[in-house]
Amino acid sequence: MKPFDLENKNEIKSGFKVPDNYFEQFEAKMMAQIPVEKETKVVSLFYRKQVWISAIAAVFLLAIAIPVYFNMASESNLDASTIENYLAQQQNVGITELSKHLTDDDIKALEKNLSLNESNPDAVEDYLSESENLDYYINE
Repeated sequence: MKPFDLENKNEIKSGFKVPDNYFEQFEAKMMAQIPVEKETKVVSLFYRKQVWISAIAAVFLLAIAIPVYFNMASESNLDASTIENYLAQQQNVGITELSKHLTDDDIKALEKNLSLNESNPDAVEDYLSESENLDYYINE
């Protein structure tokens, strides 16, 4: 086989050709194609500080308000003996004033619980013997 020497034979020519002054103009062309950077928005540190202070204040407000809300006394926590003691201390409260606040359902429940008809004559005696306030009823 014959030795092949590329440097001495010019049978194969290069397919690439660089234009004149290409590398001198390359930097200017490339800088013209790069978009100009926009100016970035500056965020103030005071605004962030205000947000943090507001968040901390809201947490403290909730920490104080929630226990106060749940510790408030409600009417459902009052038992019958507490109401009875209150009414016993109120001397000016009469039966007519109490009856004004009773509903029809309350009156029916009282009639059912305290059936004073002739079919059950021992109902009053049974009720008074079970009552804790028997001394109060006897003294009245």
